[in-house]
Amino acid sequence: MNIRTWIIIIINSLLFVVVISLSTSFYNQFEKTLDEKILSQLSSIERLKRVQIEKYLDSEWYHFTEIREDSLHNIDLDDLKKLPFTIDKTGMYDFTSISKNGSLTLGFVKIKNKAITSLKIIPGDNIQQILLERTGMGKSGETYLVGTDYKLRSASRFFPNKPPFKIEANTKSVKNAFNNVLKNGIYKDYRDIPVYSAYHRIDISNIHWAILSEMDVTEVMLPLQAMKMKLLLIACSILIIALLLGIYFTQFISTPLKTMETQLLAMTEGNYNVSIGRKTHFKEINDILKALNSLKKSLTRAITFSQEVGEMKLDSNYRPKSEADVLGNSLVKMKDKLVEYQHKVAQANTNKKRILIEGQETERKRLAQELHDGIGPLLTSLRFFVENMEIDIEEKEKMKSLIDHTIAEIRRMTYALMPPSLIDFGVGETLKTFVKLIKNTTNLDIDFNNSIKNKHSKINTNIAISVFRISQELINNSVKHAQAEKIRISITEFDDYLSIFYFDDGIGYDTETVNLGSGIINIKERVEILNGSITFECEPQNSNVEIEIPLTHE
Repeated sequence: MNIRTWIIIIINSLLFVVVISLSTSFYNQFEKTLDEKILSQLSSIERLKRVQIEKYLDSEWYHFTEIREDSLHNIDLDDLKKLPFTIDKTGMYDFTSISKNGSLTLGFVKIKNKAITSLKIIPGDNIQQILLERTGMGKSGETYLVGTDYKLRSASRFFPNKPPFKIEANTKSVKNAFNNVLKNGIYKDYRDIPVYSAYHRIDISNIHWAILSEMDVTEVMLPLQAMKMKLLLIACSILIIALLLGIYFTQFISTPLKTMETQLLAMTEGNYNVSIGRKTHFKEINDILKALNSLKKSLTRAITFSQEVGEMKLDSNYRPKSEADVLGNSLVKMKDKLVEYQHKVAQANTNKKRILIEGQETERKRLAQELHDGIGPLLTSLRFFVENMEIDIEEKEKMKSLIDHTIAEIRRMTYALMPPSLIDFGVGETLKTFVKLIKNTTNLDIDFNNSIKNKHSKINTNIAISVFRISQELINNSVKHAQAEKIRISITEFDDYLSIFYFDDGIGYDTETVNLGSGIINIKERVEILNGSITFECEPQNSNVEIEIPLTHE
């Protein structure tokens, strides 16, 4: 389940709980208020009816007491024996039980010397009229009277054709009234239907009734039911609106998160050129975007650095974010290891080149020695032998000339292989002799400037041999490839390094593409072995080579 759905569910769940809680609370409060209002209204009606009935009975009793005794006898005295009680004192009595039609009937009695002296039968029509006044009681409200025998004394609104005395009301509210438990509330009436009931006991003379004002719960609840439906409709409307608003507003959260997900997936696939999303209205998401952008930059730096390391560009700089940056620290360690390895490889290659060159020089020295000590004396002896031969003079001169030329070539070869003066007189004098030899054998304009210290020179044998070979290779390259006519060589010894400057006016050459025979590679290797530096500026009519060799090299 995605975060958008979760947010919508959580928000709407909380809103649902709040709306339902508020609606329920409002409904319950309204119901409670309505209950209190209805019961208060019924209690007022019951009190009013009770007061009216009591006032009416007091008035009738007053008129009855004013009449002359033995003047009213409108009932068969034998019927009085059917009463469930005994008439033994003056007062008002409930004669409903002996009524012909079961309607409310009252008897006013005067007794003197245990004999009834006056008797008046009063029908309950006036009381019934008082009870029939139902203003504010709706369609189901009524006020009625119940005797101690739990029989109705007043007509029922719901059973108008049934004599009241035939209707029994043995209900809890009636019992509470007779027991003086005055607790208005919702009870079941004589129909066994829940009603709001306000009741009270009436005790006047010998009359004992319970008066009840009641209204059906169903009728009272009709507006509550309507309100409940309205509340449900409002709650549903709020939830639907909240759902729509939640869907609308969550896109402001989910869309950046979805975009970030796409960007992260792209980055996991190796694409670090993704564009991080724009700012939103939410600070937290902006912080995440900022962190993601920082992560992207960090990874991009790491990737770029790793690519450079992979391309052996080991001079690249990279600084990890912190000690906890495992990737960055690992890359730096890898670079350091590669630098160390490269240094070891370079050192090994340099040593190999040094050994190879030293071997070459040793072999050249051996060959030069053999040519000088072996072939040289033989050719000299051969010349003496020819000189003493008795042959044609012209023929003898040809042979002597050929032998002299061979001796000169052997000397040149010996000098080229290993000039004896290199060890005896140093590289400066040796190069001077070599330049003179080149001048004699070619038409080149060569100028050599020797600024090597005569005393306390730091140039050892290895440096001297290498400088001679480098100069030799440069001159040969100018002659064979650059087609130069003018060459300038300058060697200067400083306290810490030896500087070589070389110039020719040839056609120039590319130091990266010339063939191996040109000697450029040999020159670079010799400079590398001596830990020196070399720069080439090879242009037509102006080719320069500058070399610096440290004199502290061992």
